[in-house]
Amino acid sequence: MDFYIERTIHAAPEAVARIMFDPGREAEWMAKAGSAEPLTPGPMGVGSQVRHTAGVHGWPVSFVTEVRSFEPDRRLEMAVINATRQGEIIYQVAPTAGGSIATIHVRDDETGPHPVSNWARKQQAEENLARLASLVTHGHA
Repeated sequence: MDFYIERTIHAAPEAVARIMFDPGREAEWMAKAGSAEPLTPGPMGVGSQVRHTAGVHGWPVSFVTEVRSFEPDRRLEMAVINATRQGEIIYQVAPTAGGSIATIHVRDDETGPHPVSNWARKQQAEENLARLASLVTHGHA
């Protein structure tokens, strides 16, 4: 599975990244997120690990990510490192006229205990970026 989505958000890149790159705020903007638990103490950086619990098509999903690349307020690249699913998730925020362009790029091997359609995962990510935009632009950043 490989998809890339983007959304213009009428806010500064720093305001978008403050929420998008913070695992403690994941459930605020991800509709199916259950929780995100940092496994590595300290601020987010290369090598940081986070356990995520979520739901896809009504099935619970748990996975661990490890930060492979981090540019504060611009890019967060995470590898999915658990045994049942391998891949990467990349969040980017870039300045544009009137605000920011937030992007999500997901690549994974599509293995795991439940079938997941590319369309449904992409649709869910699009909804998540819409929630992020609403959260940021309504002054809750």
